[in-house]
Amino acid sequence: MTPRSLQNHFHAFGVRDGIVGIAHAVPYLATRYVLRRPTLRRRVFDYTLELDARDPGISKTLAVFGKRELEHRAILTSVLKSGMTCWDIGANIGYYAIMEARLVGPQGKVYAVEPAPANVALLRRNIAQNNVGGIVEAISGAVSNCDGTATFHLSALSNVHSFHPVSFRTGERVSSMTGKTIPVRTFDVPTFLCGRRKVDLVRMDIEGHEVEVFEAIARAVRAGQFRGMVLFETHFPKYDDAQHNMRDRFRELVGLGYRPRIMASTERGTPRFLAAGYAPSAHIRTDGEIRTLFTDVRPDDAERFLCDTGGVRTILLACGS
Repeated sequence: MTPRSLQNHFHAFGVRDGIVGIAHAVPYLATRYVLRRPTLRRRVFDYTLELDARDPGISKTLAVFGKRELEHRAILTSVLKSGMTCWDIGANIGYYAIMEARLVGPQGKVYAVEPAPANVALLRRNIAQNNVGGIVEAISGAVSNCDGTATFHLSALSNVHSFHPVSFRTGERVSSMTGKTIPVRTFDVPTFLCGRRKVDLVRMDIEGHEVEVFEAIARAVRAGQFRGMVLFETHFPKYDDAQHNMRDRFRELVGLGYRPRIMASTERGTPRFLAAGYAPSAHIRTDGEIRTLFTDVRPDDAERFLCDTGGVRTILLACGS
């Protein structure tokens, strides 16, 4: 690490997280390159996760820093209550699923859905290791807008696998894609609702496939089957009005009564919220930047930030608020 990169590291993560990151990087690197073990364990908040030592994505981040996307965690902590039911779509290795299990408690339920087989294997081991098997049910597959089988594109980063390996906005292929694909079983939202507990919150980070899931959720809302909150990570490069239309899906949910209750901006996007007159409710240092929470953003502004300008990391939608 050069003096310049060390300076950038501490500027991005702050002194405390910078020191912690460097300290934990040593055992991570030893596990991966010296001991050549496939996995390592790391304490994350009040639980323990088994991580893939070869994954340069979420596992590496958690191995080094023990946390990520703290704005997402702040929102979950504020809205998930004991006894609630949560869908975790794109559950990966269980970072959020175990967190959600702690929040909903033994009377609650988490349906953790993950398409990538290697992630599902670690997800199941992490559920067992944290003794939350009575709360979290791991499901291999993907929630989508139809029942069937779809081609799933694998990435070198375990948290970037996707049904959509290109940026619809630029036409460029996502750089981390390996070229390998697997068939994945898909569940339409109304199908996934059948035989399961009434859902209170859907959390999803699915690399642009939220466009399809929103279409299915809207059908379920019209049918009186769904009124839950929706917390999702946005993927601005994957939205394009002509090819992969998030704008119409968002407007559809707004027309059905959904409103943005909380939005988290990226560091670059924060000035756009401030210029529109919104006051920050919290500033959160995470993942090498400061993300800012805003509440009660008007739907027209939310659509502009989501579909036209970018600069939004996370949105919580709630019906009737």
